[in-house]
Parts: sequence; C-alpha cells; structure tokens
Amino acid sequence: MKKKELLLLSIGVFLTVLAWLIADIFHAATQEKVRAKTQIPTLDKYQIKREILNVLKERN
Repeated sequence: MKKKELLLLSIGVFLTVLAWLIADIFHAATQEKVRAKTQIPTLDKYQIKREILNVLKERN
C-alpha cells in the first residue's frame, strides 16, 4: 500500500468513528427519560386475625 492510500483509509475510518460517536451522543441526548412513579399499594379492607398472631407468637 502506498502512503497516500493508507492516509485516505485512516481518514475514512476516523470520520466513520467520529460520525458514530456523534450519532450515539445525539441519540442519548434526545432519548426520552424514563420516570417511573412507584405507587404504594393501599389496603382498603384488611382484618387482623388473632389466630395467625398467636401462631406467630408461639413460634418465637
């Protein structure tokens, strides 16, 4: 390979990598951010069963 061919090849690779990097940064900047709101589950009707509490008390 001649020096001129090697120079053109290396410039082409450099420009490809540079374009890929710019596209990746642009994609990361414009990507929609995920904002998940966690909701605490609510118990509308709950009952405490004394039998279960007694069994748990006996285990300890």
